[in-house]
Amino acid sequence: MSKKQMSLESFFEKGERPNDEAAEDSKTVNKKKTAFKRKYEESYLNYGFIATGDSHSPSPLCIICGDRLSNEAMKPSKLLCHMETKHPALKDKALEFFNRKKHEHEEQKQLLKATTSSNMSTLRASFLEANRVAKAKKPFTIGEELILPAAKDICHELLGEAAIQKVARVPLSAYTITR
Repeated sequence: MSKKQMSLESFFEKGERPNDEAAEDSKTVNKKKTAFKRKYEESYLNYGFIATGDSHSPSPLCIICGDRLSNEAMKPSKLLCHMETKHPALKDKALEFFNRKKHEHEEQKQLLKATTSSNMSTLRASFLEANRVAKAKKPFTIGEELILPAAKDICHELLGEAAIQKVARVPLSAYTITR
């Protein structure tokens, strides 16, 4: 048998390619280039940028105007270019100024999260109440007009003021129920 036939037979038996240079060349051509993800460095705060997103591919966020740039723009030269073109009056500010802005941004984010988030149990209670109203084929406004005040009265008589405050957090407005 010839060498070529031998390699074909071994290919069908083993399920592998013969070991020659052509096979190695095709493997290197098929490799895909992986994208390089830049990491955030604390020195980028000097340019007015903080990191947002996940730690694997963070994106820079300008704490002055709120622009979010791509990961590829996380180069000091591009961050400086943004600062010089969009905020020329702030490019020579000290690091303390940007630290204060970063702290204000974090406080604002926490305040927004605290005021907009609703507890899962109150949301579940709202759903259960809306489900009962829908099964009874009553208008959805009955929850806000009748059921919530009645539940508050019952809690006041049986459980006290703390229970009334918890019941008051249940979203029963027409906007919440009809979503």
